[in-house]
Amino acid sequence: MFPLLILLACADDLPAAATDDTGGPGDTSQEREPPTYSLGDCPPLDDGVLDEFPTGETSYRVKVVLPPEPQGAPVLFAWHWLGGSAADIVRYMDLDELAQEEGVVVIAPDSDGSAYEWHFLEEPEGNPDLLLFEDLLACAHAQHGVDLERVHALGMSAGGLQTTYLTLYEAEWLASTAIFSGGTMPGMYDRPARPLPVMITWGGPGDTYSSVSFEETSLYLSEELQADGSFVVECEHDLGHQIPDGASTWAWEFLSAHPLDVDPEPWAAGLPDTLPDYCRIP
Repeated sequence: MFPLLILLACADDLPAAATDDTGGPGDTSQEREPPTYSLGDCPPLDDGVLDEFPTGETSYRVKVVLPPEPQGAPVLFAWHWLGGSAADIVRYMDLDELAQEEGVVVIAPDSDGSAYEWHFLEEPEGNPDLLLFEDLLACAHAQHGVDLERVHALGMSAGGLQTTYLTLYEAEWLASTAIFSGGTMPGMYDRPARPLPVMITWGGPGDTYSSVSFEETSLYLSEELQADGSFVVECEHDLGHQIPDGASTWAWEFLSAHPLDVDPEPWAAGLPDTLPDYCRIP
């Protein structure tokens, strides 16, 4: 479990707004079996806000943004920060534009109101947020046939820690992830079930809250993932605990370039010129 001190680092700072997004839609071939919805028949995941998405023993409010042609599209899960909402992360990261322009299904849950929004303090077995992720993916596939080779996640602050948690425990389903001010620390890392590409972004030495450094947690996660065979891109800006302008553009560029088990690594020889100069391959 994460120490309480790390959770305090997820203060409800509002991230800076991002700009346009780029990337490509996923391969529509479906060779993998999707997860199974835990409660039988899926509720519809139509464009807009679903006030109650039942999962396990509870339900979540979920914002869905559909592209013009959702059938066979890639899917991006977005996880909000402490004190934020699904609507906030969609707005700040221009994810509605991403859906329209790049043909991706965006799924952004609101938390269930727990103290730190997401249940990354808890063990993975029976974790309600992991079940939520798999149930949403199951229903997105059932209704829209989303591309199981292109399932991605991103999040900021508490959502960055949630995206870290998913990276460690849902690698079976995730193709790649983009973590903003998340990470982990010694003793809290578990090796993912398979290596996967991860973009880790933080705001330099000033990305701190109380005595916790997101620089340290981000670098530690990067080192551990690399040691376990994952391809990592580090993006270290200088804005502290914020999302830099344009982040969703290059985050989606990274995610869309990394479908499930991509081989060879498309960025092995270097990063595209479209990424900020503070991004690097460690």
